[in-house]
Formats: sequence, structure tokens, C-alpha cells
Amino acid sequence: MVNVGSFLIRVPVHFLLSIEPDTMTVQITRFPIDDKSNGWSVMLPTRKPTLSLAEDKEVDWLVIGAGYAGLAAARRLAELQPQSSVVVLEAGVVGENASGRNSGFAIDLPHTSSSVEDWRDQGKRSIRVGRYAIQWLDQLIQQHQIPCDWHASGRYHAAVTSQVSQQVLRQYEQNLKAWGESYEWLEVDALKERLGTQYYHSAIYTPGTYLMNPAALVRGLADHLPESVQLYENSAVIEVNLQGTAPYVRTEAAVVRAKKVILATNVYSPLFGVYEECQVPILLFASLSKPLTSEQLQQLGSDAMWGVTPAHGVVGSTLRLTADKRLLIRQGFEYSPSLKTTEARRQQARAMNLKLLRQRFPQLPQLELEHFWMGWLAVSQNHAPAFGQVSPNAFAISCCNGSGIVRHTAAGSLMAEVAAGMKNPLVDDFLAQGVAKRIPPRPWRDVGVKTHLWWEMWRGQAEQ
Repeated sequence: MVNVGSFLIRVPVHFLLSIEPDTMTVQITRFPIDDKSNGWSVMLPTRKPTLSLAEDKEVDWLVIGAGYAGLAAARRLAELQPQSSVVVLEAGVVGENASGRNSGFAIDLPHTSSSVEDWRDQGKRSIRVGRYAIQWLDQLIQQHQIPCDWHASGRYHAAVTSQVSQQVLRQYEQNLKAWGESYEWLEVDALKERLGTQYYHSAIYTPGTYLMNPAALVRGLADHLPESVQLYENSAVIEVNLQGTAPYVRTEAAVVRAKKVILATNVYSPLFGVYEECQVPILLFASLSKPLTSEQLQQLGSDAMWGVTPAHGVVGSTLRLTADKRLLIRQGFEYSPSLKTTEARRQQARAMNLKLLRQRFPQLPQLELEHFWMGWLAVSQNHAPAFGQVSPNAFAISCCNGSGIVRHTAAGSLMAEVAAGMKNPLVDDFLAQGVAKRIPPRPWRDVGVKTHLWWEMWRGQAEQ
């Protein structure tokens, strides 16, 4: 999880409470841009997308967005109501947006460093939700034989400096003890033996995380939906009205009217008039190296496949050794309200990815990058999800807060149950922190978030 909120500039409460979602029809003029650079999917066999929406439809359920949340919601709806019609609209191609661009961690544990008193109960509830989602994914992967390098590798939560080790990892250790979770505390020599790097001061290893190729996973989930679910790719919504008794959306080619709608577009939710007042869009950059040679692999550690998450979530780097023997790094956390960046910034981030990889593995001076890409995620000020009913017949999910595979799989499945009128105690567990808090409007938000991130990056620069 990542923290962007503690230094947001405050505005009067009565002003914040006066902000309400737009109740009119919304015209959508910005869309996800697939720059064809996602390394995870470039390495996969060619996949033929489903057909685009070509004719008007009236359905029981419409799900907008075919990422982890949208696909989980559609699947669960089909399980609960097999006679109902379900349509999923995806603006682009499955696996090319955020769901396929992350680092490929399905994490069972929260990695907050909040105090035990605050997180004893909330943490246990979060763990129940995480393991519910991982078990569900594991069953689907086994059932449909989805080839995505799914592997129970565990996770190293690592600090570069002794200061962050003491401030963050030691607090996290106390949380793990309170939750009754098994773990290993590892310092530099042990990390060198396992990972092949002496860069980290210390780390906590926990065994319950699964690693995978995220694009392959989300492709497989989309290609094995129940028969009652119709998926239409390359079908961007250009007009939406989520209000009233008959919500509808329009694409370039057709209109879909639905009895109920589930919006699962995460960082793009504000374009639909939803959750703009409570989420912060964050841009990150990632790279995959060329496959390591047998000689290079001999200079790494004993673990054949591993993943590292940073104890400092804003400045630190996520790292992996993948199943096909590449090194992955994700770094470059920045506020991105425009949902776009420049080529100069991309090249700067790519150079930084390579620099940081070489710093971690100086014994690999010939290390080179083969793939580089970027992606967006949505976070909230209080780390809670944006999850709920946004109109009489529409529901929306957003704010994965950096744990999208697990949290959004759970969110989609649980939202389907909520929308269908069911009760599941896991919903209360999922919402143990409440829901995403409102944040100041722009331009106050811009100043507050940028100031906070600048301070975090300056203070934690040694954690790069």
C-alpha cells in the first residue's frame, strides 16, 4: 500500500460536503491509450480479441471494464444468476490496461506499518479477504489451466536503510506477530544468499504471496468466462447515464441498456462522473530485462523465482526474478491527474529503472532492459477502497491502493453479491477501514498531493 494523504491541504468541511457526483448524462472524451509497450503481454502468444459491440442490447447486467474487478464481478453474477444476461465492455484489449501492467504480485497480507493497536483487527479482516481472492484465483487457474506462471513464491518486504528498517519493518513485524502470521527476518547476508543482492539492509519474508505474469492471468480469466457472459473488447464508452431506473451507455457503434450496472474502471472512474472526489491517480514505470544467461543466473541467489516489495512505498522499487529468468523493476511513483505523460519523462524513467537495477546487481554489468512500459493506479487518502452504490441501479469499484490483483478480484466478486442483494460477511471485512475519504478539489488537491510526494521522496531518497 502507498500513502499520499497525510499532508493534503484542508478546505472547509461544508465546501467538501457540497460536492456531489454529476447526475446528468456524461460525455466521455478521454480513453485509455495502449502504447503497445507492455512487456508482460508482448512476450505472450498472439491473442485474438473478442468482437466489438456492434448492435444495441438490453441486458440484466452491464459491467464496464474487463480488469480483475470487472471480470470477477461478471463471473460472480453468472454464478449467482445463471439465467441473467451479463455484458462486459472493455475500452481496449484485455491485458493491455492496468490489470496486465502491474508487477504480478497476489499478496495475501496487508503491508501497512501502522501500529498494532490500529491494525490488529483490521489486518486480520484484510487477510481473510486477500486469501479468499487468492483461493478463488487459484481454483480458476487450475480449473481452466491458465498458463500464467502462477507460483507460491512468497514475498520479501525490504528496506534499503537501517532507518526505514527500524521505523517500518520492525513495526510490520509487530503486526505480523499480532496477526499470528509466520515470517522470517532476514538481513544483508541472508538476502545476498537468496536473492543475489547486498543492496538491502533487511527484509521480512512471508510465504503466502503468489507471483505470475499478470497479462497472462487476466487474459485467461477473460477467455474462460461463463457462457452467460458476453465480453466486447475495443468498445469504449463515449456516453453514460448511470442515473434513474434505466441506466445506459453508448459506444461508437451501439447502445447498451441495463437493469443494473457495475462500473469497474478504477483510475478512469472520474470520467464517468464517479469517485473524482476521493481518488488520486498515480503513474508508475516498469521494466523487464533481457533473459539472464546461465552465467548471470549463477551470480544471483538460491531462490529460482522471487519478489521484493519496498518498505517505503513511494520511493522504493518493486523487484522480481520472473519464471523466464528476467529481472523486473517498477519505480517512479508520481501524481498524474492528466492520465498522460511525455516521451522525455518515459525515457528518464527507463534510464532510472536500469540504473537502479544495476545498483542492486553490480555483478551484472552487462544487464540490459528489453521492455519498458507505464501504467496508472488509483489510491485514496485513507487507503480504503472506493466501493458502493452510486445511483439506484449502479455500483462502482475503485482505489486498489497498489494491491489490485487481490483487492480488485475480491471487490468485483463482493460487489456482484451486494448488487444482487446478497449478504456476505466478507463485505464487512473488505470495508473494515471504511470507504475512501473525500479529498479537497483541484487545485488545492494538486498542491497538497505534490507537496506531500515531494517531501516523501526527499525524505526517503536513500530507499531508491
